[in-house]
Amino acid sequence: MTTVLSDFLIRQLASSQPVYKRGLEYYRAGLVEYISYSELYNSYQAKVSGSYMYEVEIDIEDDGSLDFACDCEASYTYPGACKHVVATLLELQERGTVFERKRQILSKKSSLLTEFKSVQKWKQPSLKKKQKLQVEFELKVMAAGGYFKHMVNYIQLGMKVGENRLYVVKDLYAFLKAVNEKRPYAFTNKFNYEPDQYVFDEEDEAVFELLFRLLAVEEHHTRNTYGHKSTKRHLLMPAVYMHSFLDLLAGRYTTLHVDSTKEYKESLQVKTLEKGDSFFTFLLEETDDIVELQANLHPDVLFVDQPYQSILKKDTFYKLTEEQAKSLEILANEYEEDEPIDVIPNDQLESFCSEVLPVISQYGTVQMEDTLKDKIDQKPLQASIKVDYEDDELVLEVSFRYGQEVRNPFAKKDVADSNTIMVRDVEKEQTILQVLEQYPFEVEGEKLVLHRIQTIIEFLFEYLPSLKSYADIYLTSDAKKLLFQPASSPSVSIDVEGESNWLDVSFSIDGISDEEIVDVLRALYNKKKYHRLSNGSFIHLEEEQYGSLQKAVDSLGASAKELNKSMNVPLHKAFSLDESQAGLKLSKKLHRLIQDVQSPEFSEWMTPERLDADLRSYQETGYRWIRTLAKSGLGGILADDMGLGKTLQTITHLQADKEAASQAKSLIIAPASVIYNWEKEIKRFAPELHVVVIAGAKAEREHARTIKEADVWITSYPLIQRDYEKYEGITFDTMVLDEAQAIKNEQAKTTKAVRAIKASSRFALSGTPIENRIDELYTLMQTILPGLLGTKKQFRERSHEEIAKRIRPFILRRLKREVLKELPEKMESVQYTDLLPEQKKYYLAQVKQLRSDVDDAISSDQFQKKRIEILAGLTKLRQICCHPRLVSEEDEVESGKLLRLMEYVEEGMEAGQRMVIFSQFTSMLAIIRAEFEERGWEFFYLDGQTPAVERLRLADQFNQGEKSLFLVSLKAGGTGLNLTGGDTVILYDTWWNPAIEEQAADRVYRFGQTKNVQVIKLIANGTIEEKILALHEKKKALVDAVIQPGEAQMSSLSAEEIKELLTF
Repeated sequence: MTTVLSDFLIRQLASSQPVYKRGLEYYRAGLVEYISYSELYNSYQAKVSGSYMYEVEIDIEDDGSLDFACDCEASYTYPGACKHVVATLLELQERGTVFERKRQILSKKSSLLTEFKSVQKWKQPSLKKKQKLQVEFELKVMAAGGYFKHMVNYIQLGMKVGENRLYVVKDLYAFLKAVNEKRPYAFTNKFNYEPDQYVFDEEDEAVFELLFRLLAVEEHHTRNTYGHKSTKRHLLMPAVYMHSFLDLLAGRYTTLHVDSTKEYKESLQVKTLEKGDSFFTFLLEETDDIVELQANLHPDVLFVDQPYQSILKKDTFYKLTEEQAKSLEILANEYEEDEPIDVIPNDQLESFCSEVLPVISQYGTVQMEDTLKDKIDQKPLQASIKVDYEDDELVLEVSFRYGQEVRNPFAKKDVADSNTIMVRDVEKEQTILQVLEQYPFEVEGEKLVLHRIQTIIEFLFEYLPSLKSYADIYLTSDAKKLLFQPASSPSVSIDVEGESNWLDVSFSIDGISDEEIVDVLRALYNKKKYHRLSNGSFIHLEEEQYGSLQKAVDSLGASAKELNKSMNVPLHKAFSLDESQAGLKLSKKLHRLIQDVQSPEFSEWMTPERLDADLRSYQETGYRWIRTLAKSGLGGILADDMGLGKTLQTITHLQADKEAASQAKSLIIAPASVIYNWEKEIKRFAPELHVVVIAGAKAEREHARTIKEADVWITSYPLIQRDYEKYEGITFDTMVLDEAQAIKNEQAKTTKAVRAIKASSRFALSGTPIENRIDELYTLMQTILPGLLGTKKQFRERSHEEIAKRIRPFILRRLKREVLKELPEKMESVQYTDLLPEQKKYYLAQVKQLRSDVDDAISSDQFQKKRIEILAGLTKLRQICCHPRLVSEEDEVESGKLLRLMEYVEEGMEAGQRMVIFSQFTSMLAIIRAEFEERGWEFFYLDGQTPAVERLRLADQFNQGEKSLFLVSLKAGGTGLNLTGGDTVILYDTWWNPAIEEQAADRVYRFGQTKNVQVIKLIANGTIEEKILALHEKKKALVDAVIQPGEAQMSSLSAEEIKELLTF
């Protein structure tokens, strides 16, 4: 299809008859200067002269129709062709151009393919890489004209967008809104913006973001009306946004139109105002008794906005600071062509040259007549301040020297010599005086006087040094006596005292006696800023050179009374010191000890020769860490993951003690359920050690303690509580607290009993040193290393980061995934089961009742009093999830979870799996046990009533392959068991403490396991059990910050948390 241009067609396309006539005039005047044709796009581009050089585009669409665009205002205001498009069409008509439709073979589509896609709902995967679109910006700067012709009236922004060819954005508002809302926007039939096909550069998006904010303001005002500053195609740039836009557009290819007469197409130049940039030419002329200042403004300069935040000179924008903008505004307001902008009397000429000329010279060159130039005397300022101390007053003499002339700013002004104009450095003078003004000096004659010793010292130490870069400072001998300046920096020397676990600390400050050093240290302790010595001089304690003393005082944690020139503090304080700080001198012995604790893998401790075990590398590191701390009289927490061999690492240390000193004696305190396991493991790995288990009746325990040749005593927490007085007079070389989370209550009898027993070093073994609250860590550390974390009050005031830093050297924590790369995979999953209809009805009735009880308790302010009843109600809900019979034996309601468990077990047994099933409710275990027996399934059973010796026998039999099922009480079997013979762990019910659940799973997934382990949590859908899972994640974040995952403790739940548990 072809389109032949005719006068009739061009008249029809024109927006109006007058526009057609104007286009005809442009055509006849030869203003269509350039036309090109793009075969690829089947389009014409032209340039038409006018107020600007306008760009015209004429596209031949697929149907043969014409689409056209011009970058003039009228093109985007009125429908139809503007005069520039009309002129171009007439020029093309003159050339005999025929518009011909291109065959669009590639655009043909199978109609069946299109139809079937819509019916079958096939969806093309969105894997195609998005194409980046190019964006070109346009700035139109219009001068105000007339008297204000040197000022910008307004600035507008437009843009072009495209992939290979750029298209004018005809409606900026609609386009930006489409981009912001990720909607398509139509340019022509050949190109549309599709957000799922195209992206913009980050630089373009930054400009768009600013435009979005601008449009939000524009929406409240009239838009799109010809004659307004904002049009469809161009958006007004308000002054408040100008600097931001210039920053974003700097260096970008931009079309810049200036006042309809000039056009620049290049990278936009944006600069800060610098010396040498010239916008004015200033001239000083002397006539009679006055001097006139003339100014000529460069013809290509426009001031942008008011106050003048920027200047446009030709194609470059200059950004001004706030101060520059204010001074330019004063200058611009005084400027008038062919008129002087200032008249200066001779008696003000010196002040003018000193204060005004430096400012206006930022904006242009300053010229002056030779007679005036000869009078100018411009020499550099040499400022000086003399400081004296007399009669308890600080006295300052300030002088400003210019060559041979010296001026005192506080002296009476003399009449200036009319033949010489001294140009002073007013800015530097003002800087000096402004510093002095910050203190309450009084002017007495030509001097400044400061009273009050505290103010004097502050000025001398803190403000006078800042003046050294502007003036020469001279202190008299009396003034110097106020300032104490040691010949060398203070220092702190620290060594280990002999073979003890104490540090020998000594402080040294050159020029201060030992007696006065104590006073300085106490001033540092009390965070004093200054300290006055007996000779009257002052020390500025916040100076950097005293930082090492301050940090040492803080880190060592000694009280004000304990501080001394030389003193002893516990050895563990050394690990709080920063070895890199200046002035800190550690002995080689102490430095080596710190290194060995922080990097135990490099310590020189050898594995005992007669240990009957091959240690893994991480176990050797753990042994060396224990050994280093123990031999220094320190202790720590071995917090390795379950199953990494904490027992073996500890036994290795005990064996090393035996080989190094046959008289070494150690005490192991453990849960009653695992004391015989300890005995078995020691006999297995270190048969040379003589082990005595202190258990049984009182007489048996008394007899066991009389066995003098024993190397290791093993007893339980319950028994140590009864027998601790029997251990008086004995100091053990090593005390080991297994499953040390038992020592978590500061006031508990067990904790007090353990602390009453003397030991050179103490070690806690626990995969979960924090179970409930972070306070438990304090209790445990206070047992292992008393004083490490300070008082309870200090501990609670410290951040988690500070606590972590203090305990880091004394806690060794390795995870299975870090050290056992060859350990089989552990797969954890949550399996949801539905409550049976009758079970659900029963559950919801209990929820309704409990919710009512909670609301009543809160409204009557009785929540704390009724907390125990409410918590019991929560437990009741959890029991119903397990089986309603746990709440009411008379109820015949069945359990959906139990039915699902039986299915799992049956499927697992058929697949050859060996399963360990945990429940916290022994009554639930009894129900499961009855179900197993009814089905004839063989199983092992263990709960809190199972004797310790029997526990070991059952575990051994299971691990040797007997029976495929093991029922275990969560609390009784969560620690001290090795059940690596299993490969599946089923947690029947959810406990508040995820750490206990992890311990239970790690009975199976531990060192020695060769099979993949599956851990399954059974959760009743839509119940409190789901809420508990969510609460785990919320509460454990606190403990994560210090050491490792923790738990949501039931007893500490808030009223809001309990209400959330009851919301479904």
